[in-house]
Amino acid sequence: MSSNHSHDPAASSTSAQQARSGRRRRTRRTFPVTIVRPATITTPPLTAGQRERRQAAYRLGRELTEAARQARHPLVDETILSTPLNVIPEALDILATAPRIAAAPPPADLRVGRNLRGEPVAVVLHSDRWSLVVRPPVAVAGHRPPESCVFLQGYGKYFGMSYAVFCFDDDPSALGMSWTEMINRVVARTA
Repeated sequence: MSSNHSHDPAASSTSAQQARSGRRRRTRRTFPVTIVRPATITTPPLTAGQRERRQAAYRLGRELTEAARQARHPLVDETILSTPLNVIPEALDILATAPRIAAAPPPADLRVGRNLRGEPVAVVLHSDRWSLVVRPPVAVAGHRPPESCVFLQGYGKYFGMSYAVFCFDDDPSALGMSWTEMINRVVARTA
């Protein structure tokens, strides 16, 4: 076997040094970069009425959050109807579904507003037919129990809206006690 290249040990060591130093130079100049792209979330399309209801729930949640951060009482501009739970057919669906949504929310179905100490002060949950806004309890000198409002799709025609807002917090029935337990589970899962 013949070779056109002569084997010169000095040339071999020089090319080996250049190869090593070349490798070193490349590693010194380059920095490992990982390109991260924001996650793309596809949300289900909403009707105009669903968007209107969700935006109203977000406004209430935002007001509860800002009021807590500014140490003031919230200014609520919604007409809130106090009604017994047993007259609203969706109540049982909300009781069953809200804790599941809070535990494993689909994209854009849960928002939590926090005060300046990072404590939750407003929880907003959505489903296809309702939005739930929860104001967690406050355990200070004047203990305040949790409060909630439900924005129900299809009940607002009398008011010229696609939704109506109901409060079930003062319902003394067994269903009302289940409501309070559900609110406490939602708050616990989003804390």
